[in-house]
Amino acid sequence: MKKILLILAVLLIATQYAAATPGCYWVFFRDKAGTTFNPYEYFDSKAIERREKLGLSLYDITDYPLNSDYVDAVSSLSEEVVGESRWFNGLGVMVESANIEKIKQLPFVSRVVEIAGEMVVASYANVVENEEEFFDVSMLSPELLPQLLRMQGEKFAENNIDGKGVRIAVFDGGFPSVDKHEIFSHLRDNNQIIKTWNFPNKKEFVYNWSTHGTMTLSCIAGVWQTKYKVQKLGLATGAEFLLARTEVNPEPFKEEIWWTQAMEWADQNGADIISSSLGYGKERYYTKDMDGTSHVAKAANMAARKGMLVCNSMGNEADDRSWTVLITPADADSVISVGGIEDSLDKYRHIDFSSYGPTADGRRKPNVVAFGHAYVANPKGGMTMAYGTSFSCPLVAGFAACAWQTKRELTAMQMMEEIEKSGDIYPYFDYALGYGVPQAGYFVEGPKANVEPTFEFEKVGNTLKIKCQPFEENTEVFYNLMREDGRLHSYEHLDAKGESVISISNMDLYSNFTVNVYYHGYVGSYKNEGNEEKYDAYSRPPVVKFTDATKIMSRNENQSKREYGKPARHHLLLQMNAGFAGVKTFEGTTNKQKTAFSALVGVQWDACKRYHLGAGIGMGFDDYRGNYLDGISYATPAFPGAAQVLRERFRTSNLNIELFQRVTLAHGGLMSNGFTWDLGVFGMWNFENRYVQLWKTDDINDNYTKERIVRKNYDFINPLQWGVKMAFTYDIVSVYAKLRISNLLNSSYFGTYDDFMKLEIGMQLIFVK
Repeated sequence: MKKILLILAVLLIATQYAAATPGCYWVFFRDKAGTTFNPYEYFDSKAIERREKLGLSLYDITDYPLNSDYVDAVSSLSEEVVGESRWFNGLGVMVESANIEKIKQLPFVSRVVEIAGEMVVASYANVVENEEEFFDVSMLSPELLPQLLRMQGEKFAENNIDGKGVRIAVFDGGFPSVDKHEIFSHLRDNNQIIKTWNFPNKKEFVYNWSTHGTMTLSCIAGVWQTKYKVQKLGLATGAEFLLARTEVNPEPFKEEIWWTQAMEWADQNGADIISSSLGYGKERYYTKDMDGTSHVAKAANMAARKGMLVCNSMGNEADDRSWTVLITPADADSVISVGGIEDSLDKYRHIDFSSYGPTADGRRKPNVVAFGHAYVANPKGGMTMAYGTSFSCPLVAGFAACAWQTKRELTAMQMMEEIEKSGDIYPYFDYALGYGVPQAGYFVEGPKANVEPTFEFEKVGNTLKIKCQPFEENTEVFYNLMREDGRLHSYEHLDAKGESVISISNMDLYSNFTVNVYYHGYVGSYKNEGNEEKYDAYSRPPVVKFTDATKIMSRNENQSKREYGKPARHHLLLQMNAGFAGVKTFEGTTNKQKTAFSALVGVQWDACKRYHLGAGIGMGFDDYRGNYLDGISYATPAFPGAAQVLRERFRTSNLNIELFQRVTLAHGGLMSNGFTWDLGVFGMWNFENRYVQLWKTDDINDNYTKERIVRKNYDFINPLQWGVKMAFTYDIVSVYAKLRISNLLNSSYFGTYDDFMKLEIGMQLIFVK
């Protein structure tokens, strides 16, 4: 009974410790009573100019500061104040759970929302470096890299359009070497970096930490000079910049607060465009939550209301079958969400990792796409290449600055619509490509002229045929089946060969379907005029066949709907333990060594995104070894002189059961399991044992011999064992401590050892699928 109480006490203490660990919360206030505000002292002149152009009040209550008395009262109950948000009248704090209820009871607090997530960069991978010699080549005209030519960037360059007069705020995890890298020398020489702020460290210096920010900035404004040429990595080389560090890796809670603060800081300092290659995904949310209601999505929409154009990466989750769709704030309706395509000037391929739309509530995303494999600045010097929608986003942000330079009279939302219209497959749309790659010609030369049809529709019975003309190049065919509400039932990308024909059967069943097709620069639509029966979830879907064409990609409604990709409520758990104990930790323990090995399979349940309950069952063995210490001798009938035990060894084969709770402290790792803490209990059934003694004996003539005695399945080894276990794991590698509470041996044991090592310390591998 005492041992059971000890186990419960250990679990209770650990649970109380976990509960006492500060969590991260937004505390929102009811009002801003008694606060005053002077916009001419607070705002940069460009911010005031933007508001006046939009007809916005300079005295909007969202820009007023927080009530200092409210802040002080909440701060006194908090472990740390992370940051304030004027827009949302909230305070981001780290608070122990015991004080949360006290904060909720304050009369001026409207609500408290827990933050349990981690901001992540839309990842990248370096693939090649360029270490060419640098020197002054000011007499050479800059060349545009393919990532810019794909957007017709040369049309901006020919007209001296480089984003001048537009101010861009870049949010990232750091900007190492931007203050000295040759690719950014023109920004430094012309004082184009207006302000910087490091939100995690609360200081101006941002030129360290994550290299990701250096790379993304180069896709907006980088210029790389080599011995023989000058190359532009981004289009907005003449824009002004605000650099904000908002992300720390790993930091499980605070980035949402810093990201919101950076939005307000960018607004205060006159930003026109926001470029953010950051976002929240599976570490905090489920796919059903990607509906534009997250705090950062609300902050992005607020920025748009205040006249800023927000560009955000879609994310790199398409090849993650547990997610596949976009991340927030790319789900915000006022954000230009940017996906990725392969780096080809004459092919049109969705890059395999770029997240798909739509949003959980069915809105169209992505808006546009750009290269997801791009040339970027190497923070160590020179240029490199990298993968990720992290880079398609800033490519579009730089494009947007140039586009806005040509039409400064437009509002942010009008510019967002114009960028969509400039897409090279507009008005065709699908959840992989959006409206396509934005084109500079739209802003320099005007909308594209009417294109001669490149295909025709023919309805034969209940089959709709799409007949494509033959072309030698640019032969991608994109089509979708669109429902009445504008949502896509399915869409497909094909590569046409010869006179290709796409046949869609059962079309007369569904009068609410429209077929939209893009082929060789031409977009056409066919509205089905069948009977009144409409497609629903229980209808038989249309059958699609095609001749002389190769399928590139196909997606249907089931692959894009919000229930798809929702992480399972349970996960398969595979675990292998290898433990060793060789330290004397308990008074009276005489043995010197213990080894153990076990393999388990089990299930882990999601209680929430950071808290899990798990159970496992498996097989293993424990090996206990001891050396004789006391000099005790025994007389036996076989050896009437003396017999002495030198060593004893117990080996048990057992069935293991574990019950545990897992807390995710930080996300990350190769298997995305992150840094976790496990605490639980274990039980073992020793179904077989082997007992070995090594004796030193001497007879009456003092002739010494050694004898090894092996016994199996002796009843002095207790068949049932139990105890507590704790482990700290990063990804799949774990260090654990396992304390056996029960006694290994019972009173029938006749050997020399009365206590065996109870503490086991070891390594384990844990795989969660």
